[in-house]
Amino acid sequence: MSDPDDILDRQRHGDSPWRERLITRAKEVVIRARASGTPAPPNSGPYRVVAVLGQSNAYGSGLGLDRAGLDAPDPRVHQWPSAGRRKGTILLGGEPLLHDVPGKRVGFGSTFASLLAADGGDRVLLVPYARGDTSFAPKNGFTWDADDTRTRVNLYRRAVRQIDSALATDPRNILTAILWHQGESDVPLLDAAVYRTKLDRLLTLLRERYGPVPVILGGMVPEEMAVGHRKYPAINAVHVDTPTRHPMCAFVPGPAGMTNSAEDRHYSATGQRELGRRMFEVYRALV
Repeated sequence: MSDPDDILDRQRHGDSPWRERLITRAKEVVIRARASGTPAPPNSGPYRVVAVLGQSNAYGSGLGLDRAGLDAPDPRVHQWPSAGRRKGTILLGGEPLLHDVPGKRVGFGSTFASLLAADGGDRVLLVPYARGDTSFAPKNGFTWDADDTRTRVNLYRRAVRQIDSALATDPRNILTAILWHQGESDVPLLDAAVYRTKLDRLLTLLRERYGPVPVILGGMVPEEMAVGHRKYPAINAVHVDTPTRHPMCAFVPGPAGMTNSAEDRHYSATGQRELGRRMFEVYRALV
């Protein structure tokens, strides 16, 4: 028998009204069509490819974009865009990255990539494929569940296609890291045991496809976990425990005191840059 609280959660946090979904889809068509980006100069050597996957904090929700300073493109960091007029062309990799629906805020991917490029001297090619408010549980026509064949958009499969096409730009390219930040939207929709099974399945399939590539999981926002849904601790525990279930995997606690506001509890631009720095530190420890 279903728990009444779980039923209420699905009603409150599941699919948006269908009219709202149609309006969102129409707006996204326009956003994708307008997105552009700057073509990167030719790269004579191979890339170290880094995939950025997950939901809103991976997508980049940080306020405080500094296009001319901290978030300016690093000439050693490029991106393989997931949207825009120049999709299929290697572009400069400054924030905001061109995810499935281009945004206007800051994520952690570029910080990680700049540190990686500085550390090894190689060019880095980011593959941004994250989408806000997405989950393993089907929601608004999207899912990260690799085995789901019924939901309209399977984000796992689309992300894999993007990674494959980025690697194919040069046969010498190597997938160097996968950065994953997700879980908030599954908190009210899935039990922790089910979430763990689906996350493990996704990581296993990625490893089967690409080999023992390092996977870095970013922690959810501490302030959101403190005041949010009652199931946050259980989903967070799955993230924390993931390195014990998967080799070459690390979990990074998220920085406290670095949100957009008390109401918008996503990482700010400062928090995103700090999370990217922490992700790189644990990556270096892994390899």
